[in-house]
Formats: sequence, structure tokens, C-alpha cells
Amino acid sequence: MTVPNFVGVTNVTMDDIHTVVGGSSSTTVSLNDTDVRNHSFTHPEFNGGGLNTSSSTQISMSQFRGASDIEVSAGSYSATTPFTQWGDEDCTTSATFTPTSSCSVVATLQTANNRVQLVSTSGNSVDGFSQQTTFINYTNCEGNSVDFQIKCTSNATIVDAGSNSSITGTFNSFISMSNGSAVTFAWQAVANSSNPTARVRATNPVSFSFRVRFTVGSDNLFFPTSTTSVDSSGRLLDLQANHGGSGGGGGAGGGGGGV
Repeated sequence: MTVPNFVGVTNVTMDDIHTVVGGSSSTTVSLNDTDVRNHSFTHPEFNGGGLNTSSSTQISMSQFRGASDIEVSAGSYSATTPFTQWGDEDCTTSATFTPTSSCSVVATLQTANNRVQLVSTSGNSVDGFSQQTTFINYTNCEGNSVDFQIKCTSNATIVDAGSNSSITGTFNSFISMSNGSAVTFAWQAVANSSNPTARVRATNPVSFSFRVRFTVGSDNLFFPTSTTSVDSSGRLLDLQANHGGSGGGGGAGGGGGGV
């Protein structure tokens, strides 16, 4: 990976543009130059839908705000993050003292591999647990001014309060990630003989978002953009645990594994 150079978001000059497209600083340049018009790495938030590459047609300096000298990408989620049956668990048993249904996603920034690792786990104390590992592979997000951010969007609540039911994590806002440190989002419904019914449920799909923020001068520059992010599939979350009765659980089954 390579540290990118950017045109600023404000106070754009022709010299900034010329340098980013591969020209020499303080030399003659115009917007009609072929290397300027054909520059591939403009920023989608500012490029007006793309540069017009035809000579002598309209083009603006503002379309080069946030342009870089190399490709920069925040990557994408796997379509199976989290896996399809994640978060759908129903555990009813008297065979264990604390019937439990739970699910989680643990995100870890791995800058040496230019990726974010996502470990999705779901299951219950009767059927066992399934786990899957996937990655977001980003491109050229290097340098001291980079901030990797993740968010879980969830309105899950503890509906029936088993004594140890819990929701763990910071939700609905972006969290800055540190290399090698895990960011955990977890939900758990736990029942027992004193609290025989436990349920944790979200009425809207739970999803995960990722973006990268660069500091360019005094400005913030986001990838994909300041108003968009790289988003996972949304999954319905309904964890139930019941102490008593017969029968077993239901839910995640074979979520599959990966590395």
C-alpha cells in the first residue's frame, strides 16, 4: 500500500491539481490538459458525476476537490456478513440452569493486512454456536492522518428481562478503531429458574457500516463520502431463552466458518 496525496477540499489551486495528476509543481497547466481531464482518481462526493474528458468541454476546478494521486477505497462487506441465520435464536430447555441465546460481531482493524476482520457468532446453549470470519479489504488507506470508523445500527432492547440478559457495545454512531483492538457488539438473552423467560429483540434489521476519514489540511475527507458508508446486509435479531418445558432450541444452525 502507498500513502495517497490529495487535493484539498477547500482552497483548491491549479498547482494542487497538476501535482496530483502527475505534473510538476509550479509548471504550466490548464483544465483542458489531457492528463487533467483523464484523471481517474477524483472523489465521488465532489466530481459531479465524473469529469468530461472531451477537449474544450465544461470542466471545473471544484470537481477535483478530494482527488488523489492513486486509488483510494474503503472496500466492501461480504454479502454474508453477518451470515443469514445470525441473530435468530430460540432456546427452550430445563436441562441447563441458564438457557442462553446470543449473537455478536467482533471487528478488528488489521493494518498490516490492509483490512478489517469481522467475526460473526450466533447460537444457543442447546444447539451450539456457529461462527464466520470475513474481511473488509481497503485500498491505500495509509498515513498518519487516517481514521478507520465502524458503526452498528441497532434498536435492539431487552424485552423480557432474564437476570443476565445484556446488550454490549456502542450503537448508532461511528467508533474510531485502533489497530489490533477489537470492537465488540453483542446481544445475549439468558433465562433461569427465577427468570424463566428472556428475550432480546430488534424491530429493525441490525446492520454494520464502515468508512475511512482522512485529515487533509484543516478538512475531513471521507471514503466513500461524508454521507455514505460501506454497509453490511441487515439482519433481523430475535434472541429468546426459556427455562422449562421440553424440546430444544432453534436458530443459527450451520452458519459456516471461514478465515
